Amino acid sequence: MEIKYDRGICLTRGDNKVLLDPTHQTEIGVVSHGHMDHLVKDAHMTHKTLDILGIRTGERRGKGIHYGFPYEIGGFEVTLHPAGHVFGSAMVMVEEVLYTGDFNPAGGLTSGIAKPMNCETLIMETTYGKEEYRLPPKDGVLDDIRAWTEHGLEEGPLVFGGYEFGKAQEMIALLNEMGQVPYVPEKIAGINEIYNSHGVGLEYEVGVPEEDEEHYSAVVTPGEIKKPAEGLADRVMDDDGMGAYLSGWCAFYPYFRSMDIDAQFPLSDHAGFDELLDYVERCDPERVLTLHGSAEEFSEAVEEELGIESMPLKSL
Repeated sequence: MEIKYDRGICLTRGDNKVLLDPTHQTEIGVVSHGHMDHLVKDAHMTHKTLDILGIRTGERRGKGIHYGFPYEIGGFEVTLHPAGHVFGSAMVMVEEVLYTGDFNPAGGLTSGIAKPMNCETLIMETTYGKEEYRLPPKDGVLDDIRAWTEHGLEEGPLVFGGYEFGKAQEMIALLNEMGQVPYVPEKIAGINEIYNSHGVGLEYEVGVPEEDEEHYSAVVTPGEIKKPAEGLADRVMDDDGMGAYLSGWCAFYPYFRSMDIDAQFPLSDHAGFDELLDYVERCDPERVLTLHGSAEEFSEAVEEELGIESMPLKSL
């Protein structure tokens, strides 16, 4: 089997060809998840991702397939497995090759868990592939958010900023666990409905709170919590509330100058450097191909620390 990067991860053998996370519409493509930099029409993807495609692009066009069942795509046997990144995200097994896509072995409240799988070739994303990109344990981050939320709500309203698909729903699920039903803008509500159509059960309110409501919470997009705050975030600030930003990058960069926030939490839907290395070791592949983020740096780490052949995919 030949592997190269050509408008996506291209796997070929004779006349057989499949494209993983293609950059163009194609019926021999497999889409790993529903973030906009990965979504294309006509390809194969989980039913959840297909529904996300519909709400985010206005056109639900593609082939929905299930986790754990082999499908013939482009002449190859292809099986999807949970990736733990976002709702509906999938790792792709193409015979002896495993492509992680964006993935997270810690999983999430709404996204499942990425489990290691034996393979000959492991193709993996390396967003946090530099040695300095060590993320704190997810359970600890969630505990910090809970503690800050409980204390903050005693004083007044709170608003959380996070990506509209994935991070926002994780925060809503966490607030629901704490007995909170947050307010959200229409943009987030539309995606929430896809989650709920698959039985997730997110509870939320659309719009703005009553004038006399004091101890409420809201979840908004990053754009709304940037200075100057807009929409629900602006309403929280007018009510003398506090804001927080949620992103894995909060572990490495301060956002207080650009965001109208009082706190930031490194809540990530990716694997950090240590988790990436651990995942490689547990999959026990013969070689590792890396892409995105810190592909070169992580390939060097794999060879030096694990003694496994590795290189960035685009260098092949």
